[in-house]
Amino acid sequence: MRMGNSRKTLFVMLPAAALAMLFVLAGCGDGDNDDDGEQRRPEPTGYKVTVTNNLMEKLAPIVVTHASNDAYLFTKDNCVTEAAEDQILRGWPCLVTDAIGEGAVSNHPTQPACVEENKVTVAPGESSEPIMFNGDAAALRIIAMVAPSMYKDHYVTAVADVPMEGSVTVPLFRFDIGHDEGEMDIRLVAENAGTVTIERIGDAMAADGGMTDPVSYTIEVMNDLSEKLAPIVVTRVNDEHYLFDGMYVTDEAKHLILSGWPCMVTGAIGEDAVSNHPTQPACVEKDKVTVAAGESSGSIMFDTDATALRIIAMVPPRWSRITTSRRS
Repeated sequence: MRMGNSRKTLFVMLPAAALAMLFVLAGCGDGDNDDDGEQRRPEPTGYKVTVTNNLMEKLAPIVVTHASNDAYLFTKDNCVTEAAEDQILRGWPCLVTDAIGEGAVSNHPTQPACVEENKVTVAPGESSEPIMFNGDAAALRIIAMVAPSMYKDHYVTAVADVPMEGSVTVPLFRFDIGHDEGEMDIRLVAENAGTVTIERIGDAMAADGGMTDPVSYTIEVMNDLSEKLAPIVVTRVNDEHYLFDGMYVTDEAKHLILSGWPCMVTGAIGEDAVSNHPTQPACVEKDKVTVAAGESSGSIMFDTDATALRIIAMVPPRWSRITTSRRS
């Protein structure tokens, strides 16, 4: 996301502290300007999305959209919207793609009008034809109907952070919307329903044909918890392998979460990670920089060309103490 001189505020729930909010303020990069002073935007990036079906049933038409469009698919009370229900029960993506507009694509013909015949399906063990998604995105939502040969109200879905280069593969999850049971409540059924591979096929280019320069962001974390937050680390989502190993945290992230020192994380990631605690020229392991309850972190500057950022911080162990023991 390139913001140039425009001021924008993004409100994002901070996973490391459930009630904290991240404020990404004005990008300090000036961007490229025409002679008349009008800012020139980079061309959108393109992605090739391929879905592989690991189920015994077919998958009906697939929809790909921005993860930020989830409100068109899911309600706040753990149900699906009417548009998504139509896709899941009937297999037609028309209501979903029409509601979202140009921010959604499908492997089923929807332009110039949605064709309600000859559903495009993906057979068991097969992969879909590549679905082209054009436009800047931080994360994509993929959703498809599970053909009703066994169950009539199941779907598969995944959310994937888009790759800065190359490709990324994430698992598909299978869900039941509870329609047949009359419960109308989404329930996870299986975790290995298939995979989604997203391949970057174009780079954001400046108007003169060159690559865009990194943008400078000002990041501010507001602490809504009753505890302090210890030093904050900001990095690219693409560097999450330094923090997470499947469902677990890495040794570097564990050191941050248990001791409050960001040194091992920032040292492992290098220049693509910043902290509000002094780490350059060397990490100072004293006088932790904390954010008091109800207070703001102040500005954390980050120069990057990333489309998505990860923010992580320790919650000091006020409410519980973590102890370990060695068993002989």
